[in-house]
Amino acid sequence: MSVDLKALDQALEQLREKGHKSTKTRRALIEILLREHGPFSIEDLQKRIAEDCDIATVYRNMSLFESLGLVQTVEFGDGLARYEWSGVGHEHHHHIICQRCHQVEQLEYCFVRELEKLVRERGYTQVSHRMEFYGICQSCQLAETHPA
Repeated sequence: MSVDLKALDQALEQLREKGHKSTKTRRALIEILLREHGPFSIEDLQKRIAEDCDIATVYRNMSLFESLGLVQTVEFGDGLARYEWSGVGHEHHHHIICQRCHQVEQLEYCFVRELEKLVRERGYTQVSHRMEFYGICQSCQLAETHPA
């Protein structure tokens, strides 16, 4: 997959505008988040980054990216924070998580947008929501009915 260069350039420019350097590590992390969907744990990101980078650096950068609105934290009820792109080019979506194998699938459709409109009509600003679905995927169902 290719990287959305416009989104990459805008993210790096946003970093600079807020007084942060555009480092090789930050660029690499943004490229991973743009190229692959995720969501990624800190450990997943550390494994994917091509350069030698300690886990504390990945944590610090994800925290910075989150404060700038470039990433959002996604939690699937297992206590592990995962990150996915939420900056330029992000398409709002939800997830389906298999409770057995932990496979994550995207759901692009969102019926809650109409409810958000009602909330805004009541005078609220910066309205957002999160919703995840949990179930057992078809592969796990098949494995359950046809054990090896």
